[in-house]
Amino acid sequence: MILEGNPVLKAARDFWRSLPQPVNIPDIRLLDVATIPREILPHLVIVEATNANFDLSRCRLVGSEIARWFRAMPEGMDPRAYGALTDPDYIRYMRDVVAELIQRRKPIYCRSVYTLPADDAVAPSAIVTAERVFMPMADGATAVECIILVETLHASGDVEGPLQILPPQRGIAVRHDAIEAVPLA
Repeated sequence: MILEGNPVLKAARDFWRSLPQPVNIPDIRLLDVATIPREILPHLVIVEATNANFDLSRCRLVGSEIARWFRAMPEGMDPRAYGALTDPDYIRYMRDVVAELIQRRKPIYCRSVYTLPADDAVAPSAIVTAERVFMPMADGATAVECIILVETLHASGDVEGPLQILPPQRGIAVRHDAIEAVPLA
């Protein structure tokens, strides 16, 4: 199974499956945050989804590990603000994953890499592997209105994370390469 090598993502998917599913997906209003497994919390992001354009509209919660890696994504922040700052292919990739999630109403696993350039020959370039599980949630209706995203990030070699992935700095190109996106049962 694809999640066996990542206990955080496996725990997240198992937790999502255990939630009551009154409309064939869990309802965020029935989520008791006290029941979220501790190993998931630092890697958790809860966002509202805008069904009209499969965009993400607002972060409701950002876990501490995600905030450390991305450094500037507080609760209530509008992720669309990054749209103008990040590569259009990356934004399109994320929107495609969200669109598939909304359509299928099942969790989706994806793996991708960020390549960060060398820092003035002092720090080597680094590759950060991101593994994510996107899980759909309703919000009092039948449509997917919220998304629980659980993400783990690992830097290559002897580079210690967290590294600043977003927001990109002027003149610094952070490359993103999608490796796979797999719907989960």
